[in-house]
Amino acid sequence: MTTVLLRDTFKAWIDRAPGGPPKLVMTGDVRVPTNGWQARLTKRSPQGINPKILILDVSAHQPAGATQEEITTIPLRYEESPPQDEYGQVMIAHCRGEIVVNVGRPH
Repeated sequence: MTTVLLRDTFKAWIDRAPGGPPKLVMTGDVRVPTNGWQARLTKRSPQGINPKILILDVSAHQPAGATQEEITTIPLRYEESPPQDEYGQVMIAHCRGEIVVNVGRPH
């Protein structure tokens, strides 16, 4: 088993809280096969041809040495303040596929 994006956990919204600039927030979870992994979302450079779709890459690194076989869920978060464009969607890309999430309202 390798890392798996948990599709139903990914959400994106624009936080327009008073007192600060607007902020794009993207959250979701990735499942890994053992404990000790590290995972994060990074903005792809260069971005794709559609400026309204933000592309984020998931990078996951397994730990060095022996680890316990224990399926672990790692929460991911990405913030961009202020957003570089009026994004309508965020694409989360991973070596095993991709997920596209609509930018919604804050929850």
